Order: sequence, then C-alpha cells, then structure tokens
Amino acid sequence: MEELNLNEVTIHPKLKLTLPWESIDLGAQQQIINVLAMPELECLAIMPDVHAGYDLCIGGVALLRGAVSPSFVGFDIGCGMCHVNTGASLDDLGMTGMNSREKFFKKIAEIVPAGKGKTANIDAGITFSSASGDVNLNRKIKPILHTQYGTLGSGNHFLEIGVNPAGNVGVTIHSGSRRAGYDIASWYMKRGRTFTLDSDLGRAFVADMNWALEFALANRREMMTRVLKAMKLRGRSVDQLTSPETMINENHNHAVPFGDGLMLHRKGATPAEKGQYGIIPANQRDGVWITLGLGNEEFLSSASHGAGRKMSRSEANEAGTVPEMENAMKGIVCRTDKGVLDEAPWAYKNIKDVLKAQDGILVDVIDDFKTVIVLKG
Repeated sequence: MEELNLNEVTIHPKLKLTLPWESIDLGAQQQIINVLAMPELECLAIMPDVHAGYDLCIGGVALLRGAVSPSFVGFDIGCGMCHVNTGASLDDLGMTGMNSREKFFKKIAEIVPAGKGKTANIDAGITFSSASGDVNLNRKIKPILHTQYGTLGSGNHFLEIGVNPAGNVGVTIHSGSRRAGYDIASWYMKRGRTFTLDSDLGRAFVADMNWALEFALANRREMMTRVLKAMKLRGRSVDQLTSPETMINENHNHAVPFGDGLMLHRKGATPAEKGQYGIIPANQRDGVWITLGLGNEEFLSSASHGAGRKMSRSEANEAGTVPEMENAMKGIVCRTDKGVLDEAPWAYKNIKDVLKAQDGILVDVIDDFKTVIVLKG
C-alpha cells in the first residue's frame, strides 16, 4: 500500500473535500488515506459530517471501477430516512400542550418497538433467499424477518416529530435493514474487502444488498404508516402520504451502478442528484432539514446524512450528566435517562457548520422542522 504524506493527501487528484483536512478526526484521516491507495478507486468525496467508521469513513462516497465493497456499504445496509410533511398543525392534531405530546409519545412507543432486543411479530409476506446460495445465511435470516420488520432499532436511529416555520407537523424516521442487513453484510465482509462486479460473490452481494435496501424501506414505511394512523389525520390519506410521490425516502448506506463498470458507494452519505429531495437531521434537539439536490458531479452528487458525531459513545457518556441532558432537551418530549447520554446533542457537530459547507453547493436547504417529540431506543 502506497504511503501518502499530508501534502499529497490534500492535493490528491482523486480526493474531493467539503471541509478542511485538518478538521477531520485522525481516525477518518487514516481511513481516507487507506482508500486513496486502492487501485480500484476512481474518486473519493468526503462530506462535511465525516468521522471514523469501519474501513470507509462515515460521510465517505467512493467510486470504484469494476468492483463492489461490502465494507464500503456498511453493516446497516439501506440505513436511511423517511420524512412526511403531514400538512396538519399541532392544533389540528391536539398536541399543542406538553401533556398531549407526552400522551402521544407513549402511544408511539407502544406501536413502534424501539431499542435493543425489542421485536415485533408481523408476517408481512417478506422472504429471503440469498443469491449466494448459502443455506446457513438463509437459515439465519428467515426466522427473524417477522420479528425485525416494523422495528426502529437503537443507537442513532430515531422517530422524530417536528414543526416547520409554516406550522406544519412533519414525521421523520431513521432506521435500516435491522439484523437481517447486518447478517448479510457480515457474511460478505468475512469473504473479502472487494469483489469484482463480474464475480459470483460480487453479483450475489449486489443482489442481497438490493434486497436489504428494499427491506429497509418497507420497514420505515411500516413504522411511518403506524405513526400517521395514530395521528388520526382528517382528510389526509395515509396511503397517499406514504406513497413514493409524497414521502421523501433516502438511504445512506448503499452501492449503486454508475455506468461504464463503475460502482458508487455511499457510507453515511445521501444521494443529492439534481432535484432530489433529501433529509439532514442535526441531533435529537435541533431538528431536521429538508434539502433539494443540486447534482454536483464533482462531489458525486452526494450530501451529508446528518451533522456527524464529534464524540464517541463513551466520550459522550462522560461529557455530560442526566440533569444536563434534561436541561438540553427541555421542552421536547423524549428520553433523557442515562441510557441515551451517548446520543446527547453535545455528541454531534454543529449543524450550522455542516449545512454551510454544502448549502448552495451540494444541496439547497428548503425547509426545516424543529423537534417536539423524539423516540429513541
């Protein structure tokens, strides 16, 4: 593997940065250097929410020639967000006061299983048969589909209700392909960092990944449907609100064909093709921004998937206390116990800086929803 010095990295012809190199954490810097040394790499674009991940940094967009990389997609294949602007106000929904919001919080906590070990029991008719033909992988995934479908998960996954400047209530859900996607990713990562696109493993991974992308979307749509039905929206069809024409959906862990034998990988980065709607959350206190992609090809038509962590989970736990968390989340109905300190607002970068680095360059910011309710596992 070729060794690059700092000057070579910052002027590397295959590297496109949206932020100064020195502002990137050391772990992510090393991962960027490692990826730049790959012979398959055509271009590497780094989003402003970048931080260290596994192999490819979070906020990394890598274009590979003739190859696909499971680790560049990540363990949570298809992790992404859905957003619906209900068009209703808090008054319409009977949620103008804290008591009514707390009541609704309890309701969604009952209908959307959230957290480690929380499962559902829904037979949605979804099946899985790995393109790899591996019997053990099939046996591992098939039994968990009905228990994982319609569940939020834990960590940075969330269900958030917010209000935009026009007074409209929006619902945003961040979740992925759950354990099924993790098991698929793990199986392929054990067999290689990259596979050529014309290999058996390469073709099988792309097929299984695409299945996980669809499962992740179906999972988010199921949860969104439950929440919207619980709101009892008057004169608004839940089916219409969750249709592809109305509900914004973007996933930020995927690989997509880019033509001419190229494969575009996004790890914690969202598509931002020209005219494409996107979602950029800050943290669980400061809300969610809705964007319109500008199709900036220099940065592989991509944008950030959030504010990005500035602290590890252990660092965030040590950086504040439960009373400080309660103060930081004042006025928002949510958990503030010790179990969610790793997701405290102080664990994340300043969203204003992250948006400034891409607004008018990668995307146009067109709306924002300030948080009133957050459900986390």
